[in-house]
Amino acid sequence: MKRIYLFSILFVFLFSACEYESGVSEAFAKYRYKEGVTTITVPGWAIRLAARWGDLEKNERELLQSIDKVKVLTIEDENLNARSNLHKEFYNAVKENSEMEELMVVRDGNDQVTIFGIADEKSIKELLILVGGDDNAMVYVKGRLKPELISNFMDENSQRGFLSFKN
Repeated sequence: MKRIYLFSILFVFLFSACEYESGVSEAFAKYRYKEGVTTITVPGWAIRLAARWGDLEKNERELLQSIDKVKVLTIEDENLNARSNLHKEFYNAVKENSEMEELMVVRDGNDQVTIFGIADEKSIKELLILVGGDDNAMVYVKGRLKPELISNFMDENSQRGFLSFKN
Protein backbone atom coordinates (compact mmCIF):
# COMPACT_ATOMS: atom_id res chain seq x y z
CA MET A 1 0.00 0.00 0.00
CA LYS A 2 2.87 2.37 0.79
CA ARG A 3 4.31 1.81 -2.69
CA ILE A 4 1.05 2.69 -4.39
CA TYR A 5 0.68 5.81 -2.24
CA LEU A 6 4.30 6.87 -2.90
CA PHE A 7 3.94 6.16 -6.63
CA SER A 8 0.74 8.25 -6.76
CA ILE A 9 2.40 11.20 -5.05
CA LEU A 10 5.42 10.95 -7.36
CA PHE A 11 3.15 10.74 -10.42
CA VAL A 12 1.18 13.85 -9.39
CA PHE A 13 4.38 15.75 -8.55
CA LEU A 14 6.00 14.97 -11.88
CA PHE A 15 3.02 16.05 -13.93
CA SER A 16 2.26 19.13 -11.84
CA ALA A 17 5.90 20.21 -12.01
CA CYS A 18 5.92 20.06 -15.79
CA GLU A 19 7.29 23.45 -16.85
CA TYR A 20 6.38 23.30 -20.50
CA GLU A 21 3.31 24.67 -22.11
CA SER A 22 0.54 22.43 -23.35
CA GLY A 23 1.52 20.96 -26.70
CA VAL A 24 5.23 21.30 -26.07
CA SER A 25 5.42 18.60 -23.42
CA GLU A 26 3.00 16.45 -25.42
CA ALA A 27 5.17 16.64 -28.55
CA PHE A 28 8.37 15.81 -26.71
CA ALA A 29 6.69 12.94 -24.86
CA LYS A 30 5.19 11.48 -28.04
CA TYR A 31 8.21 11.77 -30.34
CA ARG A 32 11.18 11.64 -27.95
CA TYR A 33 12.04 7.95 -28.40
CA LYS A 34 10.84 7.38 -31.96
CA GLU A 35 13.32 6.13 -34.54
CA GLY A 36 14.31 8.94 -36.90
CA VAL A 37 13.54 11.73 -34.43
CA THR A 38 16.28 13.82 -32.84
CA THR A 39 15.66 15.59 -29.56
CA ILE A 40 18.20 17.81 -27.88
CA THR A 41 17.97 19.47 -24.48
CA VAL A 42 20.60 21.99 -23.49
CA PRO A 43 20.43 23.27 -19.89
CA GLY A 44 21.13 26.91 -19.09
CA TRP A 45 24.41 26.21 -17.27
CA ALA A 46 25.84 24.60 -20.41
CA ILE A 47 24.70 27.51 -22.58
CA ARG A 48 26.21 30.07 -20.18
CA LEU A 49 29.44 28.07 -20.04
CA ALA A 50 29.64 28.08 -23.84
CA ALA A 51 28.95 31.82 -23.85
CA ARG A 52 31.78 32.41 -21.41
CA TRP A 53 34.36 30.35 -23.30
CA GLY A 54 33.22 30.76 -26.87
CA ASP A 55 34.70 33.21 -29.36
CA LEU A 56 31.64 35.44 -29.42
CA GLU A 57 30.80 39.09 -29.80
CA LYS A 58 29.26 40.98 -26.87
CA ASN A 59 25.66 40.79 -28.17
CA GLU A 60 25.96 37.06 -28.87
CA ARG A 61 27.37 36.44 -25.40
CA GLU A 62 24.60 38.46 -23.72
CA LEU A 63 21.92 36.65 -25.72
CA LEU A 64 23.26 33.22 -24.75
CA GLN A 65 23.59 34.23 -21.09
CA SER A 66 19.90 35.12 -21.00
CA ILE A 67 18.80 31.57 -21.97
CA ASP A 68 17.86 29.07 -19.25
CA LYS A 69 17.01 26.08 -21.44
CA VAL A 70 16.70 25.04 -25.07
CA LYS A 71 14.83 21.98 -26.32
CA VAL A 72 14.81 20.96 -29.97
CA LEU A 73 12.81 18.21 -31.63
CA THR A 74 13.23 17.46 -35.31
CA ILE A 75 11.96 14.62 -37.47
CA GLU A 76 14.78 13.47 -39.73
CA ASP A 77 13.42 10.16 -41.03
CA GLU A 78 11.91 10.86 -44.46
CA ASN A 79 9.06 8.33 -44.09
CA LEU A 80 8.06 9.53 -40.63
CA ASN A 81 8.43 13.14 -41.74
CA ALA A 82 6.12 12.54 -44.72
CA ARG A 83 3.46 11.06 -42.40
CA SER A 84 3.80 13.76 -39.73
CA ASN A 85 2.91 17.40 -39.39
CA LEU A 86 3.94 18.74 -35.99
CA HIS A 87 2.27 22.05 -36.72
CA LYS A 88 -1.16 20.52 -37.40
CA GLU A 89 -0.79 18.08 -34.55
CA PHE A 90 0.17 20.52 -31.77
CA TYR A 91 -0.89 24.00 -32.94
CA ASN A 92 -4.32 23.87 -31.29
CA ALA A 93 -2.97 22.58 -27.98
CA VAL A 94 -0.49 25.46 -27.81
CA LYS A 95 -2.97 28.05 -29.13
CA GLU A 96 -5.58 27.13 -26.53
CA ASN A 97 -3.14 27.81 -23.72
CA SER A 98 -3.99 31.27 -22.44
CA GLU A 99 -0.39 32.18 -21.61
CA MET A 100 1.20 31.53 -25.01
CA GLU A 101 0.63 34.36 -27.46
CA GLU A 102 0.98 33.94 -31.21
CA LEU A 103 3.84 36.25 -32.24
CA MET A 104 4.36 35.38 -35.90
CA VAL A 105 2.76 33.12 -38.49
CA VAL A 106 4.23 32.13 -41.86
CA ARG A 107 2.31 30.00 -44.34
CA ASP A 108 3.82 29.04 -47.68
CA GLY A 109 2.06 26.24 -49.51
CA ASN A 110 2.35 23.11 -47.38
CA ASP A 111 4.82 24.73 -44.96
CA GLN A 112 3.64 26.35 -41.73
CA VAL A 113 5.70 28.14 -39.10
CA THR A 114 4.23 29.72 -35.99
CA ILE A 115 6.18 31.45 -33.25
CA PHE A 116 4.51 31.60 -29.85
CA GLY A 117 5.79 33.41 -26.78
CA ILE A 118 5.20 34.48 -23.24
CA ALA A 119 6.49 37.97 -22.56
CA ASP A 120 6.24 40.77 -20.07
CA GLU A 121 7.21 44.40 -20.57
CA LYS A 122 10.94 43.67 -20.21
CA SER A 123 11.64 40.26 -21.74
CA ILE A 124 10.44 37.17 -23.53
CA LYS A 125 10.21 34.39 -20.95
CA GLU A 126 9.36 31.51 -23.26
CA LEU A 127 9.56 31.12 -27.01
CA LEU A 128 8.20 28.25 -29.08
CA ILE A 129 8.85 27.81 -32.79
CA LEU A 130 6.53 25.22 -34.33
CA VAL A 131 7.29 24.03 -37.88
CA GLY A 132 5.20 21.67 -39.97
CA GLY A 133 4.90 20.64 -43.60
CA ASP A 134 7.86 19.45 -45.66
CA ASP A 135 10.04 19.81 -42.56
CA ASN A 136 8.89 19.17 -39.00
CA ALA A 137 10.54 20.71 -35.97
CA MET A 138 9.85 22.27 -32.61
CA VAL A 139 12.20 24.61 -30.76
CA TYR A 140 11.47 25.68 -27.20
CA VAL A 141 13.54 28.38 -25.49
CA LYS A 142 13.12 29.45 -21.87
CA GLY A 143 14.91 32.39 -20.33
CA ARG A 144 14.82 36.15 -20.07
CA LEU A 145 15.38 37.22 -23.66
CA LYS A 146 15.43 40.97 -24.09
CA PRO A 147 13.91 42.02 -27.43
CA GLU A 148 16.75 44.47 -28.09
CA LEU A 149 19.33 41.66 -27.80
CA ILE A 150 17.44 39.54 -30.32
CA SER A 151 16.99 42.53 -32.62
CA ASN A 152 20.69 43.48 -32.41
CA PHE A 153 21.75 39.88 -33.04
CA MET A 154 19.49 39.59 -36.08
CA ASP A 155 20.55 43.01 -37.45
CA GLU A 156 24.25 42.18 -37.15
CA ASN A 157 23.91 38.72 -38.64
CA SER A 158 21.52 39.62 -41.46
CA GLN A 159 24.32 41.73 -42.94
CA ARG A 160 26.51 38.62 -43.00
CA GLY A 161 23.87 36.41 -44.54
CA PHE A 162 21.93 35.20 -41.47
CA LEU A 163 18.20 35.36 -42.22
CA SER A 164 19.07 36.76 -45.60
CA PHE A 165 17.82 35.49 -48.93
CA LYS A 166 20.96 36.59 -50.77
CA ASN A 167 23.20 33.87 -52.17
